[in-house]
Amino acid sequence: MRFRFATIFFLMFFLKVTANAQLCQGSLGDPIVNITFGNGPNPGAPLSAATTSYQYVSSDCPNDGYYTVRNNTSNCFSNSWYSFSSDHTGDAGGYFMLVNASIQPSAFYLDTVKGLCSNTTYELAAWIMNVIVQSACNGNPIQPNLTFSVEKTDGTVLKTYNTGNIATLGSAIWNQYGTFFTTPVGVSDVVLRIFNNSQGGCGNDLALDDITFRPCGPLLTNSIDGIPAAPVSLCEGPAKQFQLTCSVSGGFTNPVFQWQSRTPATNNVWVDIGLPVATPSLNFTIPANAATGTYEARLAVAEAGNLGTPQCRIYSKPFTFIINANPVTTAINNGPACQNNVVQLTATGGTQFDWSGPNAYA
Repeated sequence: MRFRFATIFFLMFFLKVTANAQLCQGSLGDPIVNITFGNGPNPGAPLSAATTSYQYVSSDCPNDGYYTVRNNTSNCFSNSWYSFSSDHTGDAGGYFMLVNASIQPSAFYLDTVKGLCSNTTYELAAWIMNVIVQSACNGNPIQPNLTFSVEKTDGTVLKTYNTGNIATLGSAIWNQYGTFFTTPVGVSDVVLRIFNNSQGGCGNDLALDDITFRPCGPLLTNSIDGIPAAPVSLCEGPAKQFQLTCSVSGGFTNPVFQWQSRTPATNNVWVDIGLPVATPSLNFTIPANAATGTYEARLAVAEAGNLGTPQCRIYSKPFTFIINANPVTTAINNGPACQNNVVQLTATGGTQFDWSGPNAYA
């Protein structure tokens, strides 16, 4: 059964309830952990013994209590499973975990996540697909029903989240499920368990991909020169300056800020702009005759004392500025022409034109 809430309490900025997940409503940091299962030719290698109690098979279409690692799957069980040719992201050769649930409910995925920041809120999310077709099992297949459990290494449960029944959707569709949790003071390592609560049999078959842990913090809202931010398109030439500002919703006790930029000159890698600052504003300059390409800035935010640790930061959406090459225009006419005859002028190389001439073209 899906969760039903008579009353929904929004805890600070963190809670977003959808049909599939309770994901971060604020701004996110870069993924600290991103379990993609890798990529390559079929089949992928078995997972470590600590990762799953299920048995690995190298072939497609595992039976009850077995799993495999694949970059595609097709024609399983007389086409009672969906066939699909890529992982959740569509990466060439990207792997996913393909699971046929055991007859008895059990945990099928276990991992220890290390190096998190203590006293920090994180979003845990994963992409899941119910792979059985709707018409299988006489139109009544068993649906996967998963519980995520985040625990301290001593087994103390920090957060559980239940997906409810994951329905088959009529085609091979990935959906993201997840929740958020806060690490206690002094805790930087946690254990993730994923339980399959349904019994095996006809149905309860799924694909799992892209398990991520990302810092979750206040909502950062961008503005440029006092108006909501949108990508800015410019022509090369004179220097341009913009006032960038992020409004920061409540949540951090003592936030500190670090601006970053990503440009063609930095090989499109994020680099810090100066030192940390006390306010979320920046005079951002694109120098004269800057090379064409995309120029971006973003704001990193963390609690005081945590800014130097990437695992603790959240980031604004990028401010984006696109420098375009100046158009090369040409103008031609159908002359020569005699006096008082009409001359047809034609210009190319631009999208808008402004003509000028003697006597207002009379």
